Amino acid sequence: MDSKYYLCEAENADEGVNKVTPYDKPEDALAAASNSTAKVHFISTVNPLAVDEEDE
Repeated sequence: MDSKYYLCEAENADEGVNKVTPYDKPEDALAAASNSTAKVHFISTVNPLAVDEEDE
């Protein structure tokens, strides 16, 4: 199973993540994070915007 790395971005911590960009390589995600202009950004191996069917 191949891992994905998600660059998660938000304008502020209160509003939560509003943009998620997937990357196949951690180096690509780190490079994108360094160039991010969002006030809040982090890299995750889980997409926080994905709907989890098990929770329904």
